[in-house]
Amino acid sequence: MNVYVFWLLFLSLWAIVPLMIIKGRRDEIKNVKTVPEVKAKKKGWFN
Repeated sequence: MNVYVFWLLFLSLWAIVPLMIIKGRRDEIKNVKTVPEVKAKKKGWFN
C-alpha cells in the first residue's frame, strides 16, 4: 500500500509543478509595461 501512495504522490508532484510554473509565467506577462508612463509636471509652489 505504501508503494501505491508513494507513486501517487510522486506522479502528482510531477503533474502539478509544471502547471504552477506555466501559471506563474502567465501572471508575470500581464504586469510588464513596455512603454514608460510620462508624468505631467505639477504646477505649484513646491515642485
